[in-house]
Amino acid sequence: MHLRLDAPVLALEAGQLFALDDARGTRIQPREGTLWITEEGEPKDFVIGPGEAFIVARAGRTLVQAVAPARVALTSANEPIPANDARPG
Repeated sequence: MHLRLDAPVLALEAGQLFALDDARGTRIQPREGTLWITEEGEPKDFVIGPGEAFIVARAGRTLVQAVAPARVALTSANEPIPANDARPG
């Protein structure tokens, strides 16, 4: 999957869901809100919030759901994190 978005931040309402197919290597990073993430073939689900990121590790379908209203950035894990998103080590 090649992900290129002109506006790489999605706004989601609480409970809204989107799917990524064959998105291995995509970084999912909530700017606001909390996300629930599940990957096809992965027995664990993940919950992340602002300041955290999830990198899709598997091919197949990845589901992302907003637990609360959220803004979500999607980028390639190979792209550097923009300076305004960098966090002290």
